Amino acid sequence: MQDTAQASAYVRRLMREIEEIEARISDLSQEKAALQRQLTKAHWEASALKDVSRKNSGTRIMVEQRILDALREARKPLNSDALFSAAKRANFELKPTTFRTYLLRLKEKGNIRPAGRRGLWALSDEIPPSQLDSG
Repeated sequence: MQDTAQASAYVRRLMREIEEIEARISDLSQEKAALQRQLTKAHWEASALKDVSRKNSGTRIMVEQRILDALREARKPLNSDALFSAAKRANFELKPTTFRTYLLRLKEKGNIRPAGRRGLWALSDEIPPSQLDSG
């Protein structure tokens, strides 16, 4: 009987240790993601944002650049959800309404355009006009 109780206590202890390790892994993953966002932000600030005077202008430029980078990397049209996820890597506090204004601004500047069905976006220079109405 004592052997069974000891084995049971041992199993519980091992399970607790595994849970603690999983919690630490989760915490470290979140910390790593935050550091990666900060690194990306620092990189953009050092390169593309030298002449930006307003803080929210810098944030807007970083988000817009991340949207354009996502479209370049994908090499195909992306939906708004995918672009929003990419944009949140530049500004994790980004609100959907603000994101939509960034898309509109990029469209008005001629950087992106709708690609086929509603909600798909492509770089303006990578999708021929003949393909805009298909899909």
